Amino acid sequence: MPVWLSAVFIAIPTYWYARLVHGIDRFEQEPAKYLIVAFLWGALPAAFISLVLQLIFSLPVSYLWGEAASMAATAIVFAPLTEELAKGLAVAAVYLWRRREFDGWVDGIVYGSTVGFGFAYVENILYLANTGSLGEWIQLFVVRVIVLGFMHGFYTSLTGIGFGVARHAPSRLHALLSIALGWVAAIVTHAIHNASVTLIEASGGSALLVTALNYGLLIVLMLGLRWLSSRHDRQMFKTYLADESPDVITPETYAALVGVRVNARSRSASRLSKSFYHLAGELAQRKRQLIEYGEEVAEEIDRLRTQLRKLSYPHVHMASASQSLDAADRDESG
Repeated sequence: MPVWLSAVFIAIPTYWYARLVHGIDRFEQEPAKYLIVAFLWGALPAAFISLVLQLIFSLPVSYLWGEAASMAATAIVFAPLTEELAKGLAVAAVYLWRRREFDGWVDGIVYGSTVGFGFAYVENILYLANTGSLGEWIQLFVVRVIVLGFMHGFYTSLTGIGFGVARHAPSRLHALLSIALGWVAAIVTHAIHNASVTLIEASGGSALLVTALNYGLLIVLMLGLRWLSSRHDRQMFKTYLADESPDVITPETYAALVGVRVNARSRSASRLSKSFYHLAGELAQRKRQLIEYGEEVAEEIDRLRTQLRKLSYPHVHMASASQSLDAADRDESG
C-alpha cells in the first residue's frame, strides 16, 4: 500500500475521532487555527522528539539485556514517558501563549486530544509503511487506526485537563500540582495500556477483548464528558448571563440556555443557532475572566453583547436601520 494512500485512509477515522471529541465543547468552539497548530505539533515535532528520545533510552537496554527487553521497555516505559512529554509541550504552549482561549478543563480535553490525534496520525502512517502484504496492512489498520485510534487523544486529554484546572487554580502551587497530576495521569494510563497490549500479544490473548474494552471505554468516556460539559456550560450561563436578560438576551432564550423550558416560546428558543450558543459561551467566559480574575476583557464583552443583542432582538435593529435609512433619505432630499 503506497504511503500516500495510507495517509488518506488514516485521515478519515482520525477526522471523525477529532470531531467526536470536539463535540464535547458545544457552546464555545475553539479557534480552528489553534486546533490546526495543535494537530500539526502532535504530527511533526512531538513525533520526532519522542522517536529520538526513545532511541537514546533504548540503546543501553538493548546492549545490556537484548533486543526483546529493549522493545518491552520502550513500549511500557520509554514510549509513554517521551510521547506524553512531547505532546504535553503543545498543550503547555497553548496554555501559556493563548490563555484567553484556554478557559477550563473542557478546552484542555479538546486541545490535548487534538495533539494526540496528530501524533497518532503520523505514528500509524509509519507503522503501516512497514507492512509486507495487503492482508497485514488491513489487519494493522483495523487494530491501530480503528480500534486504538482514539487512545493517544485520550492520554493527552488528561494532560489538557490538568492545564485546564490550573487555569482557574487559587494559587500557583495548586496550578503546578494540577498540571503535574494531569501529566502523570497521561503517562500512567498510556503505560498501563501498552503493558496490557504487550501481555495480550505475548500470551496469545484475543484481540476481541481489547476491542470491546476500548470501545466500551470510549462510549462511557464520551457520554460522561458530554454530560459534565453540558452541566458545566449551563451553570456558567446561569451564573454569568442572568443579568444579561432581558436587555441583551430575551428571558425565553436565557431559560433555554440554562436548561429551563417554561413555555412554548422557550421551547422554540432552545433551537437557537450554533453561532448564538458560541457567542453566549464566549460572553460567559469573558465575564468570568473579568469578575474573578480581573483580566482586561471589557471591550470584548461589549462586542459580544452587541452581537447577541442583534441576534436576540433582530426586529429592533431592523427598525433602527430602517429609521437611519429614512433619515438619510430625508437629508439627501433636503
